[in-house]
Parts: sequence; C-alpha cells; structure tokens
Amino acid sequence: MESSIVLKIIHNYMINMSIIRKLLGRTNSTSGVSPLRQHAAQLAEHEGLNQRLQNIYGREKIELQMLYEKWVVKDTWLLKHEALPLLFGIDPESNTQLLQPELLDNINQQWCHSKDCVEQGLLKVINREQAEENWRVSPLDIYRWARISRMQLPDVFNRMMEYVSRTIKQPELQKASQDDSNIDYGYIKFDENREKVLGIALALLAAYPEKCKNSRGQVKVDKIAGLIYEKGELWLGNESLDLSTTVIRDLISKWLNTLPAPPDANG
Repeated sequence: MESSIVLKIIHNYMINMSIIRKLLGRTNSTSGVSPLRQHAAQLAEHEGLNQRLQNIYGREKIELQMLYEKWVVKDTWLLKHEALPLLFGIDPESNTQLLQPELLDNINQQWCHSKDCVEQGLLKVINREQAEENWRVSPLDIYRWARISRMQLPDVFNRMMEYVSRTIKQPELQKASQDDSNIDYGYIKFDENREKVLGIALALLAAYPEKCKNSRGQVKVDKIAGLIYEKGELWLGNESLDLSTTVIRDLISKWLNTLPAPPDANG
C-alpha cells in the first residue's frame, strides 16, 4: 500500500510539473530542448510509469484504486445508486443496467437489506425524511455496515477505508459519536442477533427436523422462520431479536441456499 501511494505521488508530481512548464513555456537551459519536445518526453515518461504501475499491481487493481480515490473524498454517497455499486467495485457513473444479471441481483438484494436495516436503526441515513431513492450515507457508515453484514468487499476498498477510519481526526469521531451515540451499539446488537438467529435455526433443525421440512422432505426457510417465532423463547427467554421477519428469512435463506437442494422424491 505504501509503495503504491509513493508511486502515485510521484506520478501526480510529474504531471503537475509538466503542466506548469508547459504554461510557463520554459526550455531546458542545459539541453536547449524546446517546450514541445520536452512535454512529449514527459508524457512518454508518464505513460511508462503508468505501465509500470499496471505491471506491478495489475490493471484492474489500479483502476479500482483510482475509482475509490475519486469517491472516498466525497462527504456522502447516494445509498442505492452510489454506495451499493461501490461496495461491489462498480463505478456508479457507469451504466449498471449492463452488469451481469447475477451481480445486478446481488446489488438489488443488498438494497432491500439496507432498507430493512435503516428501518431498524442499524444503518444511518443522513436524510431519511426524503424519498428512499435520495437517501444518502457517509462512506464510513456504509463501510462499517458492510463489514458487519459480512459482505465480500474489494481488497483495495478495504485497505483505503481502514486507512481513512484510522486517520480521521479525533474531534470528528467524537462529534459523530455525539450526533448518534447508538450507531456503534446498533452494529454490535445487529451482529449478535444474526448469530442468535443462525444458532436457533441450527438447534431447530436438530430438535424438530420434520417441522422444518415440507411434505416432500425439503427444508424450507418459512418453516424455520415460523418455528423461531413459535419456540424462540426457549433460547431467548424474555429477550427479543429486534429483527424484522424479512431480515430473518433473508439471513436463513442466504446460508440454507448454499447447499444443493435434495432430489425431489416425486421426480
């Protein structure tokens, strides 16, 4: 990461110096090279540096680095149209409708999930009073939410946001804490509830396997979710999960669907 930053600084410095020299129309006093030739030589050198960067880190990684450098300096992102595509390494300014159907479906699923989390106070939206399409989030808030949600984030984005979270000014962190002191606790609570749901679901599958299946012997999400509400107090006591039905079903479905379905007995 440090070597990448150093090379980037050198690259920007060379570009800036090239522009300055071009504007001033300076010539090299020792070699007598014309400004046009000198500028052409510098451009060639820049291209060489670009190529070396790509050779070292790979073109895709460099493009992602540049993408996130552009967006991470913004104060807020549109939740649906900017933040979620960025979590998947997609440029929000590109035509997302041209994405592969599977990737587009994943983004749409996270959009539904994020709305549930906003409703439960687990994801902070800056302008919640506005229409959902216009909801805005801070880069750090959406990053922390994505980590808690166990999303697979691009390595470049992870490193950059970790750096930002470590180097952000302490007064800003204190102010953010004063503005909404429940956010971090909400993340922790959300993570604990997810663990409880999966633990109870596993226990129900072991204790009531037949009640978790349909008439064809297939384990069904709705069956397990219903049992959690029916028998959850055996594990929770007087506590509540504070998760919506949609979130619970999505969570169970996410893990249940990682296994192939059993063969149809009637097939």
